[in-house]
Amino acid sequence: MVSRLYGKRILLIEDQEMMRNQLRQSMTIVGCKHLRVVANIQLALEAIATETFDLILCDYNLGENTNGQQFLEYIRTRELISRNTLFIMITAEQTYQKVMAVAEWTPDDYLLKPFTPAQLNTRVDRLIERQEELQRVNRASDRKRWDLVISECDKLIAAHSKYAFDAMKTKGEALLKSGRGAEARQHYDAVLLQRPLSWARVGLARALEAEGKIEPACALLRDIITESPMVMQAYDLLARLLADSNKHKDALDVLDEAGEISPGTMGRQRTLTTLAIGLGYNELAEKVMCDALNANKYSPVRDVGDYAMLSRALVNQKKSDAALDVVKQARKGFTDSDSNVMLDATECVIYQRAGDNTKATEALARAMASDMTGIPLDIAMSVAEALLAVGRENDALSLIKQAIQNTPNDHNLMQKVQAVLGSDGKGDRAAEIIASSRREIIQLNNEGVRKADAGLFDEAVTLLSAAADRLPNNLQIVGNAALALAQFMVRDGVDSERLNNCLRYRNSLAEQYSEDPKLRQIDSNLHRLKR
Repeated sequence: MVSRLYGKRILLIEDQEMMRNQLRQSMTIVGCKHLRVVANIQLALEAIATETFDLILCDYNLGENTNGQQFLEYIRTRELISRNTLFIMITAEQTYQKVMAVAEWTPDDYLLKPFTPAQLNTRVDRLIERQEELQRVNRASDRKRWDLVISECDKLIAAHSKYAFDAMKTKGEALLKSGRGAEARQHYDAVLLQRPLSWARVGLARALEAEGKIEPACALLRDIITESPMVMQAYDLLARLLADSNKHKDALDVLDEAGEISPGTMGRQRTLTTLAIGLGYNELAEKVMCDALNANKYSPVRDVGDYAMLSRALVNQKKSDAALDVVKQARKGFTDSDSNVMLDATECVIYQRAGDNTKATEALARAMASDMTGIPLDIAMSVAEALLAVGRENDALSLIKQAIQNTPNDHNLMQKVQAVLGSDGKGDRAAEIIASSRREIIQLNNEGVRKADAGLFDEAVTLLSAAADRLPNNLQIVGNAALALAQFMVRDGVDSERLNNCLRYRNSLAEQYSEDPKLRQIDSNLHRLKR
């Protein structure tokens, strides 16, 4: 019988040359014809950027204080691999329990060293069978076609597939991502009637959140943590819901409890640091982020924002020299324009707190030299903090408001705004500023839609286009701007400038959310232009 590995494209990551050769031989014996072998994470990332793989085999210990868990977290959070790509972690038997204890981004399976080619083939055979059964579901998920994901999952569930529970899990996620909270709740209730699965209980809490039932969601999550303390997703979700409810200290306590069980992902360490800064617990923030950066010193999961947060915690303790050293260290590893803006803004705050107004002004000028329109939320927050430091409160609040409106669905929005305002003694205004910013953009959007519905397309286009250019990540605004332009041209004829702007907004919407129902309306109107 031909091995299922035959014809599969495989990436093998192993830092030890002798083990690489042994693994290469084992893979060849079981029929691997398309095998790429690399020695470290950087080479693996280069491979992923140029090729698509069916299977990644990654050793846990990769030398230089890096490991396969960090690599897996990085590629999954950034969606660098398809859901159809299998990921198997290779680890020595004596370290297996240690690896499992911190494996929050779980691979598809583990393979314990030493193993024989036959053992490899048997283990992988089962995974590939599952992969092939779920292939259509995973392909739709990669494309973010949530309606198609749901229908493909329903087919597998109705056929009583041996992977029906995998399909149920994916269906629940798709329902939530498509905004169908009530259906998701009913789905998870049905799953839990069959089995008391932890992922279904966490999913139910997310569905309750989607329906605005925050207190029942929090109560359920607390029950999950009490009954199954290793379900780390429950801690993260509970902390976010508490922070969004302005219960920052309670959120911090939940994440601190999680840290006693597992060191946590880099994402959790960032949230914990942000909360600590917002509450004025700067020593805790310094410790958490220092530990995280040391643990990930050679890992791709580090981000320039991690160094900015550490600098913020240090400068809040009046450790200006240490904060500047952190910025200097960050500049060695992050040289892109966005990183430079964030680090310039961070330097501004450090110099201002140290009493060097000249250098603070120079650093802020460098940061503000870039276009602030549509900049990422974390960078906007850093620049806003710098503006607050030099006394430009109105400019800072205007930038914070724009960032909120441009990134309305950021899960950690409350914590980030709280951290920036908290450093300037205005932390109690975070909830109010977020709420007013959201109200303002909702009113602007509604006014634009009202004008379009009334046939006042020139006014609607002017209003919505200006907002879409200022807030390119607010998909509701971008979609409505494209639709208003398309409707305007249907009525008054094609204009090259309007058409180009319409297509620009339409394509931006499609790139960010290909299943937005407004795309059908836009395309229907554009099709009418061709007649």
